[in-house]
Amino acid sequence: MEVGQYVPASTPKRSKLYIAVLTSIIGALQLSWATEFSEGTPFLLSLGISKAMLALIWIAGPLSGTIGQPIVGIYSDNCRNPLGRRKPFIVGGCLATCFSLWFLSHTVEIAGFLCGGSDGSEGSEKRLRHTAIPFAACGVYMLDFSISVIQASSRAFIVDSVNTDQQQIANAWAARMIGLFNIFGFWLSSTDLTRYFGANSQFKTLATIAAATLFAATLASCLSVSERDPNIDVGIIAERNRRMERLSRLGLHPDSLGFFGVLRSLYLQTIQSINRLPKQVRLVCVAEFFAWIGYFPMLFYTTTYVGELFLSEKGYTSDDLAKLPINERQALLDDSVRRGSVALLAHGIITLLVDLLLPLLVDWRLKNMRKSQIHESHAPAWIKYLRVNLAHRCSIANIWIISHVVFISCTLSTLFISTSGQAIVMFGLMGIPWGCALWVPFAMISEELGRIRDIKDFDATSDLQPMEVTELTPHRLIIKKYQAVEHEPGVILGIHNVFVAAPQVISSLGSSLVFKFFKSDSLGMVFRFGGLATLGALYYSTQIETTEKLEAQDWEEVKAEENSDLNLGPHM
Repeated sequence: MEVGQYVPASTPKRSKLYIAVLTSIIGALQLSWATEFSEGTPFLLSLGISKAMLALIWIAGPLSGTIGQPIVGIYSDNCRNPLGRRKPFIVGGCLATCFSLWFLSHTVEIAGFLCGGSDGSEGSEKRLRHTAIPFAACGVYMLDFSISVIQASSRAFIVDSVNTDQQQIANAWAARMIGLFNIFGFWLSSTDLTRYFGANSQFKTLATIAAATLFAATLASCLSVSERDPNIDVGIIAERNRRMERLSRLGLHPDSLGFFGVLRSLYLQTIQSINRLPKQVRLVCVAEFFAWIGYFPMLFYTTTYVGELFLSEKGYTSDDLAKLPINERQALLDDSVRRGSVALLAHGIITLLVDLLLPLLVDWRLKNMRKSQIHESHAPAWIKYLRVNLAHRCSIANIWIISHVVFISCTLSTLFISTSGQAIVMFGLMGIPWGCALWVPFAMISEELGRIRDIKDFDATSDLQPMEVTELTPHRLIIKKYQAVEHEPGVILGIHNVFVAAPQVISSLGSSLVFKFFKSDSLGMVFRFGGLATLGALYYSTQIETTEKLEAQDWEEVKAEENSDLNLGPHM
C-alpha cells in the first residue's frame, strides 16, 4: 500500500453535543441494568427461587464480564470493518440485549407455551412458576452476556473517539448519562406502570421501555459518530503489526487458526496484555477488585433489603406471606418492591449529583493547576498557596479515596438500621461512592491509555511523515519505555472488567453461603462483609498517581538515564 493511502493517527477535539451522543449508549444500557436490578431479584424470588440459589444465578453478570468482555475487547481491537472496530459489536450487542429483555420478562408465558399453561388454580400457578425457573435463569445469562458485548465495545468506543485531554470530560458525561437513566429507570420502577400502559406486569413494561431506549440510543450514536478506519489509520496499523509479531513469536498465526487455536490465541493475548498493563492501570484494576466485592450486594440486594424491612414494619414475615391468598400476597410484594425502588431512586439522584458536581471540581483543579504554573504577580501569596494546595488535593484519585471511606461507613451502619426509612437514607448516601465508581476508574484508565496512545501515535506518524519537534514532543527514551506497554482500549477495558467481574463471583458465592447458614439479618451481614473487603480498595487507591506526577516521573527517568550516559562517557 502506498504511503499516501494511510491516514496519520490523530483524534480531534470533540464538542459537548458530540460527546453526549457518543455516551448516550452507556446511559441507555444503564436503563437495562436498572430494570434488571430493580425487578430481577423480586421476579426471581416470586418464582420460588431461594436466596441461596438466587445468589448463584446472579453469578451470570460476573461470569459474562470475566469471560465475555476480554474476548469482545480482543475481537474488536482486531476488527477491520471500514465503518470502525467497535460499531459491529455495539449493534450486535444491542439487538441481543433487546431480545434478552423480552425473553426474561416473558419467561412465565414462554414456559407455559412450551410446557403447558395454567388452569388458573393456585396449585397450577405455582407449578407453572417453578417450571419457569430454568427459563428465567437462561434469560438472566443471555441478558448479562449480551450487555457485556455492548458494554465492552461502547467503552472502547469512547476511548477511541475522544482525544486525551477530553477523556475525563467524556467519562464524566458517561457517568452523567448513567445517573440520568438510573433515575429514569428507578422512577419508572417506583411507579405503577400497569395502570398507564395496560400491561399485566410491571417487569414487562419496564423491559419494553428499556429495549426501545437502548435501540434508539445505539442508532443515534452509530449514525452520528465516525470511527478511525482500522485499514488506513497508521496508529492502529502499527499496534496491530506489533501484536501480530508477538503472536508469531509464540508460534501463533491468527489468519490460519482453527477454533481451539483462536481460543488459545485469545487466552495468550489476554495473559500477555495483563503482564504489559501500565502501572497506573494495574493499580486501578486491583483497587476495583476489592471495591466490587462490596458493590455487588449494593446493586443486587437493595430492593430486597428495603422491601424486607418494609414488610417487617407491616408485621409480616416470609412465613406469614406464604399463608396469604395469592392476590393479597402479590399486592404486598409489589408494595415492597416499590418501597425498595424509592431507595434506588434516592441512590440514583445522589449519584447524578455527584457526577454533575465532581467533574466541575476537577475542571476547577485543572484550571488552577495551569494558573499555578503561570506566576501571577497580582495574586497575593496566600491565595497562590491555597490555590496550589487545594488543586493538588482535589485530584480524582483523592476523590476516589474519600468515596471508599463513605462506602465502608455506610455498610457498617447496617448494624444499627431497623426501618426501611433508615435503609433508604443509607442507600442514598451510597450514591456518593457509586457516583465516583461510575466515573473515576474509567477516567483514570482512559486518560492513561490516551497519554500512551499519543506517545505511540507520534512514533507511528513520524515514520510516515516529518513531525515538528516542540517542547511537548515525547522524548525518544519515553517512546522506547512505552513501546512494550499495552494500550489498546478493547483488551485493557476487557481486562479491567475481569477485575470488576471476578470479585462479584466471590461476593455472590459468599452471599450464597451467608444466606444458607444465617437466616436473621443475612442481607445486613452481606453488606458488612462487602464493606470490610473495600478496605483493600482504600489501600490500593492511595498508591495511584496523578497524570502530572506520571509525566514528571517519565522525565525524571529520562534525565537520570541521560546523566548516567554522560557519567559513563569518559570511561568508554
